Amino acid sequence: MENAKILENAEKQSDSVADERKNFDAFIGAMVQIVEKYGKSVLQDLDCVA
Repeated sequence: MENAKILENAEKQSDSVADERKNFDAFIGAMVQIVEKYGKSVLQDLDCVA
């Protein structure tokens, strides 16, 4: 019985890790798109200020 609980917890944790990985990958993808879109103009603005 206790082994079943341990296995259940392990499965829940692996599902949670998979969900976190998907969320992280989506976040990184969005950040990459933002940098690709606005990075050049931001760097140019910073050069002008400096």
